[in-house]
Order: sequence, then structure tokens, then C-alpha cells
Amino acid sequence: MSKRILAFFSDHPLLTFILRRVAAMIPILLVTIFFFFFFMSLAPGDFFSTYYQNPEIDPKIIDHYRQEFGLDQPFYIQFLHWLKKVLIDHDLGMSFSYRQPILDLIRPRMMNTILLNSFSLLFTFVLAYPISFYFAYRPKKGIERAVNFITLILYSTPSFFLALLGLIIAAATGIFPLGGATSVEHDTLPWIGKVWDRIHHLLLPVLIGFLGGLAGSIRSMKVLLQEEFRKPYITAVRARGIDDVGVIKHAFRNALIPFITGMSDILAGLISGSLFVEIIFGYPGIGKLMYEATLRQDYYLVLTNMILGDVLVLLGILISDILLAAADPRVRIK
Repeated sequence: MSKRILAFFSDHPLLTFILRRVAAMIPILLVTIFFFFFFMSLAPGDFFSTYYQNPEIDPKIIDHYRQEFGLDQPFYIQFLHWLKKVLIDHDLGMSFSYRQPILDLIRPRMMNTILLNSFSLLFTFVLAYPISFYFAYRPKKGIERAVNFITLILYSTPSFFLALLGLIIAAATGIFPLGGATSVEHDTLPWIGKVWDRIHHLLLPVLIGFLGGLAGSIRSMKVLLQEEFRKPYITAVRARGIDDVGVIKHAFRNALIPFITGMSDILAGLISGSLFVEIIFGYPGIGKLMYEATLRQDYYLVLTNMILGDVLVLLGILISDILLAAADPRVRIK
């Protein structure tokens, strides 16, 4: 039996690689969570500490709630209690400030954030790649300078300033909603009205996220492609009489490698990439929830958001390793 299992895994190196990497993620996550509890214990006070300043609240009631949530225990005891809840009860805990199960809070907000950032990333790549290829392969000084100037302005403009500018335009024109993910009357609309309502509320935040990421993508991709087109193997490809499309294919494959290695940042950006946009537009997403939870010292809510980010980073590294092996023949998964 054991020989069959070993033979199976030796015949499926990709599956073996994935399982090994997933198994390695578990201790990394546990160590990260342990240190989270440690650093939180160093912070002055907790969620309930501010209530001691209210003379109308009996301190015994506050002590009761601190004991109920285990905040009076040492950090390592809190860590073990939390771990037991997750493994046995499949419960990530209750939010102190919202008085709701954390999973119920995160599910709808996660979908909102993933929708927002997915569309922003999609439009960024769809536009950035063709522009980068065009100016890297056939540079035109006049147009290229204009594009460089525009991308430099966008690249140097903070995302929160773009979001504020978008909010001012929305308020002045009335074309876009000023905030939220849906209208008040969303539930009463027909299905086509509900779809348009979601799209209408997404348009401006997606546009701001798209403009924020477009400039950096164009600049970095163009530099990478220009370097590729200057390399000796491109000269050799051209000398063999291969047409422009073939030359671009060769350069594109190699220029993709730095972007593949940055896959962990892209996946993590699906959750944390729209923090300022969500805060300024009042968009109910994970970034806004994380910001509010941090200010309120809502430990378990902050912890869950942190775990989400860590898992996405680790998954991104795993996916980038697999894609790197597919894109670069020098890399092989063992």
C-alpha cells in the first residue's frame, strides 16, 4: 500500500508539490497568529477599556465582558482558546463592536471587495499590456512623451487623492452614486435593475482603482519589454526572419516572469488594494471593515482579516511557482 502511494506521488510531481506547500502553510499561519496575539497584548488597553471612563457603566459589568471574551487572560491562553474554537467549533469568534459572528460580517464584504478589485485589475491589465507593447516595440517620441507624462502624474498621485477627486466629481455631476454598494431601494428592484444598481455603484470606485494601478503597470511593463527587445536572443530571432508577431511572443513570455513572481501581491491586493477607495466612498468592503476594526481594537475581526491576507499571499506564492514553471523552461517542479 505504501509503495503504491509513493509511486502515485512520484508520478504526479505537481500534486506532490502543491500538497507539500499547503502543508508548509499551516505552521507559518500558526506562528503568525501566535505573534498577533503577542503584539496585541503589548498594546495599551483593549476594546472594553474605554468603557471604564464612562461613570454610568458599572466596572463590574465591563470586567464581566472582558472575562467572557477571555481578554483578562495571558496572550498565549487567548491564542489556545481561539485555536480550539476554530478547530473544534469552526467558529472564528464574535466581533466586539458589531456583536455578530465574524463570518457573517466578512462574507458579504469580501464579495464586494473582490468584485471591486477584480474589475480594477482586469481593466488595468487589458489596457496596460497593449500600451506597453506598442511603445516598447515601436516607440514614437511625441505620443510616448505624452503617455509618459500622464502616467507619471497618475503614478505620483496618492490613491486617496484620486478617490477624493472622484467623490467631488460625483457630487458635482450627480452621474455616480456618492457611496455604498447598492441603493436603498435595491431589494424592490427587478433582477435587471439590481444588476444595473450594482454596476452603477461600482463604476466610480473601479475607475479610481483602475487609474491608480494603470500608471505603475504601464511604466514597469514598458521598461521590462524594452530590456527584452534589446537582448541578443531577440536579435537572433529577427535574424532568422521571424515576423513581428513571433518576436513579440518570445519577448512576452520572458517579460511575464517578473509579473508571475509578483502574483502574491496581486492576490493580496484583491482584499487590501482598495482601502482608501472603500473608506472615502463608504463602500462596504473588507478594507473599510479592517480599518474600523483596527481603530476599535476589535481583535478577532482584525485577526480574521489578517489571516485572509496571509492565506492569499501564500496562495499567490504557490500559484506563481506553478506558473513560473510553465512560463520558464529552466524552472522545474520537483
